[in-house]
Amino acid sequence: MDEPTHSLGHLNYTRDGVEEEIEFFYPLNIQWGCIRCGACCGDVGDRVRMVMLLDKDLDRIEAAGETDFFDEWDEGSFSAIMKKVDGKCVFLTGERCRIYEHRVLLCRMYPFWLEKQEDVFVFGVDKDCPGNGQGDYLEDGFFRALLKIALESMDY
Repeated sequence: MDEPTHSLGHLNYTRDGVEEEIEFFYPLNIQWGCIRCGACCGDVGDRVRMVMLLDKDLDRIEAAGETDFFDEWDEGSFSAIMKKVDGKCVFLTGERCRIYEHRVLLCRMYPFWLEKQEDVFVFGVDKDCPGNGQGDYLEDGFFRALLKIALESMDY
C-alpha cells in the first residue's frame, strides 16, 4: 500500500457571521523556503507563467499607486492577467518584487495552489520551485494560514 501524500487539516472560518469548519488536504513532508530567485516571476524555459488577478488583487495594487500593470481576463474568479516585460512580471526588478507587500494571491501562495474538490480544499505544490528542499518542513498551521488568506481574497 502506498504511503499517503496528503494529510487532512481543519480551519474554523467565519463567513457572513457564521463560523464553519473547513476541511483541507495539504502535502506531507514538504520542506520549502523562498530563496528569492525570481524564477516564479516569469517564464522559465518553455513554461509560460500566467499570473491571474482577482478583483481584490487589482484593488490592493491600485491603492498602492500602481497603474497599467494588467490586461483584462475572464476565467473563473479571475478578472485580469498580469502584464510581463521580456517574459517577466512587470513588477520584477532584478530578483525582487517591487510590490511585494501588495502582491497578488497567486504570488502569495506560490509554489502552492489550491483547488476546491466538492466540499474540501486540496493544496498542490509545484515541485519545480527552486525553494523545495530549503527551509523548514511545513505543517498544518502553515497551510491553514495560507487557506485563510485565499478564502479572504476570494470572498469565499
